[in-house]
Amino acid sequence: MQIFEVIESNIEYVVFYGGRFQPMHKGHFGLFQKLQSKFSPQNVFIATTFGKKAQALHDANDYSTDPFTFEEKQFIMHTMFNISDNHIVNTQPYRPDMRLAKRNRETTALILAFSDKDDGRLQPGRVLQNYEPGIKLEPNYINGKEHRAYIYTGLSEFEAMSGTTFRNSMKTLGTEEAKQELFIHFFGKFNDGVYNLINERLNG
Repeated sequence: MQIFEVIESNIEYVVFYGGRFQPMHKGHFGLFQKLQSKFSPQNVFIATTFGKKAQALHDANDYSTDPFTFEEKQFIMHTMFNISDNHIVNTQPYRPDMRLAKRNRETTALILAFSDKDDGRLQPGRVLQNYEPGIKLEPNYINGKEHRAYIYTGLSEFEAMSGTTFRNSMKTLGTEEAKQELFIHFFGKFNDGVYNLINERLNG
């Protein structure tokens, strides 16, 4: 039986684990599981999106930076790691819309979770505050105005190849066998549908 850390809070809270996830790998999934163990699965969501700039690159057949759309990232996460589609939210990682997770901004605290490599991209200030155990959580909005959000980092023990290295290697490896071995190393297992999507997008 999985045991969750008890988070003492005077109000409800929601956690968004944000990133580009191009694509999500087994290290990302390890971080997601750690967040689920700490904050409980029903409170943890993936925050990722596919913006106008990425769409413009796709329209120009440029897949070098953001090769996968939101729907494709969602498909990869669900197929490779069995993450529920309902917990993969199409929203900005740094300012997620809690309403897309069916949470009330006026009564729910917002926790933004990132891996160590993204530490420092958000700085504490008027709204942002570092999350600390035992902190008294405050709602994200008060009287219709943004009030408080919390930054949670420190997830460094899960290591995996970066998405950039994976994408570059999938384009340069010369044989299907080598690419399939890389795929298994990156994801932890093999799946024909996801492999074909990635291989055709990067090498099509």
